[in-house]
Amino acid sequence: MDDYAREMMELKTLVTRTLEKKGVLAKIRAELRASVFEAIEEEDRVIEENEDGGNPALLGSCNDRAKQLHASPSGRLLTALIGEYLEWAQLSHTMKVYLPECNLPKDFWKNELKDFSNKNGAEGSRSAESGPMLLDVLEGYLKYENLSQTRMAGRRMINSEPEPTLNTEHRNMRRPPSSSSVGGMPPMGRQMPPSQTSGT
Repeated sequence: MDDYAREMMELKTLVTRTLEKKGVLAKIRAELRASVFEAIEEEDRVIEENEDGGNPALLGSCNDRAKQLHASPSGRLLTALIGEYLEWAQLSHTMKVYLPECNLPKDFWKNELKDFSNKNGAEGSRSAESGPMLLDVLEGYLKYENLSQTRMAGRRMINSEPEPTLNTEHRNMRRPPSSSSVGGMPPMGRQMPPSQTSGT
């Protein structure tokens, strides 16, 4: 190896260590990983293998809010669902940025989803055709919200149906005026049974 190559190798090592100490290497990787840092990525794989599956030494870390979230059970599940989606969508470059930037081990999300599936009776092995689990969660939430809104709308319709009455005074005694509705809630008045209101 000639002097120039040796100096370049030392410079590369010095720059890598300096960026690692300042915590900016993860950000640089996130922005340029796919095209510029293939050599550093390969070095990370070697380091990762030598450290028995731990995080690569060259990686930075995420912000404190994200660290707190990743430490919680729901935060671990959230990151696992995102990891499963990225794999399902074959977004391998994005996965290469996401996990290191979050300072998460390479395949942690697989074990997290397996544990979640075992505890909650969810489907453990999914096919590519079934879609990502994150989609199931989103669809379940939207169905729940739609069902809740439908029920609320149905209650509003039941409470606000026009009733045949003998006179206006009788109607006002049974149900408070619609201006008593507070915060978008239906009026608090009770409907009279149809048998009492049918005699005109």
